Amino acid sequence: MHPDLQKLVADFVATVAQRFAQLQREAGVVAPTSSTAWATNGLKKGTLSDGAIYSKHGVGCLIEAPERGVDFDFGDHGEIDGFDAWRLLQFAEISNGRHAFGEEKTIQALLDSALTAGEIEKRGSLYYLQKKEPNQSIQRNAGSRPFSGDSPASEPPSEPAPRG
Repeated sequence: MHPDLQKLVADFVATVAQRFAQLQREAGVVAPTSSTAWATNGLKKGTLSDGAIYSKHGVGCLIEAPERGVDFDFGDHGEIDGFDAWRLLQFAEISNGRHAFGEEKTIQALLDSALTAGEIEKRGSLYYLQKKEPNQSIQRNAGSRPFSGDSPASEPPSEPAPRG
């Protein structure tokens, strides 16, 4: 993934997570199980302790603030880590120079490239970072016996060292 896009996405996703956690703590917002659950939850508009103003819209939420404002949509299953070119551009424009992207089409081209490379995936209208596969290597405790086939069959079993 292009390094500038990677930084922008990481910052966006982290900001959404921080702001949503703040909404949960301060406004009693419950994490939705779906974007539809969010759209029908009755939340309207309010102010957070740092003066940020939040307002629900459709399947998303806009948090307006001089520092760390963000507009995000919930995924089909209530995910908060989705993004698209328009939201990333809006976020970049209010980032106080942390991210320099001039046009939505530039971000979209980088998203398309990352999608083709398998670095992100698209579900519905949002993109998501690919989840890393867990390490499939076998972890053993020190001193554990090897599994059959781990060592050559001709290798004799080890014997305890003589006591002296």
